[in-house]
Amino acid sequence: MANPVEPDSVLARAATELRDAPQEPTWVDISSSIIAKVRNTTRRTWPIDSAFPPGSEAGTGDTLKISDHIVKTTLRRALAGVHGAQPTEIDLHLDDHACIGLFIAVIGVYGVDLQAAGDELARIAIDVVTDLLGATLDRDVVEVRVDDIEER
Repeated sequence: MANPVEPDSVLARAATELRDAPQEPTWVDISSSIIAKVRNTTRRTWPIDSAFPPGSEAGTGDTLKISDHIVKTTLRRALAGVHGAQPTEIDLHLDDHACIGLFIAVIGVYGVDLQAAGDELARIAIDVVTDLLGATLDRDVVEVRVDDIEER
């Protein structure tokens, strides 16, 4: 008759296997690797003409460009606080490197005056472009389109 395997020897063998197994990377190791890869990935942007702030020491031969990504991010943050309309898409209308208009797509809230929300979005967007780029846009070159309506 064969000797049955004793439970203690099975546990001892399992513990030895686990102790000798290669260690899996921790979440901290993995997340650091992911963050490093994201930081090393380049993002294509388009330089937008901008004006130096009044009173700056910039010479007449200097130019100032701001990436389209910065302009869109700044617009998205500024527009996020408008009640009744959540921006889903922001596009810049450009003539070479000059901003000549904007397109803003939003999700509206049922029951909210969407015309008033659109006008507020356009006003805020015009103010941001003026502050950031020094370019003045008229309301007629800022298109606000409601793509969807949701209930709150």
